[in-house]
Amino acid sequence: MSRRFSDRQVYQARNHIPIRYVIETLLTIPSVTVEGVFRFRCPLCAGRDTAVKAETNLSRCFHCGKNFNAIDLCMLVKHMNFVESVKFLLECNNPVTSATSMPAAIPHEPKRTPLKNPVPLREIISDLLANGLQTEPNTPPLETSPTPPAPHDIAELARIVHDLSQILEYLKVTYHLK
Repeated sequence: MSRRFSDRQVYQARNHIPIRYVIETLLTIPSVTVEGVFRFRCPLCAGRDTAVKAETNLSRCFHCGKNFNAIDLCMLVKHMNFVESVKFLLECNNPVTSATSMPAAIPHEPKRTPLKNPVPLREIISDLLANGLQTEPNTPPLETSPTPPAPHDIAELARIVHDLSQILEYLKVTYHLK
């Protein structure tokens, strides 16, 4: 039987797609960040004493003692063989351009002007929550108390922040940034 993938392609599937992105987004394994530590449910023993190491792009369950790479996780969670797992990961190789990982456009997005200096995302979100969504830049804040944002607006913002954090993690791993 001939090989279906080059060594480079297998290496790329195993090492170049951030393991946290694979766990949270591609495989939707239940996960949570507790006190700054990312934990996920082990696909073998269902334990939560787990961790990921971005430097090696591996995950580990300390309960059952098993290490996982991206291919291992796809094989276990999606019940795929090795070839199917590598193919799946290669198809999802670039989360920055993948349509499934990019946030959908926000309806009625206000016109934006380029920023002179970077603004922390938490300040932008705080302003949005405090002042409501404005249709024009430089519009003064509302004089009356703002209507609290709808739960679906908060959920949409949380999803966008999550997607942005995944993209940043991917860029950090890909370009060896700290």
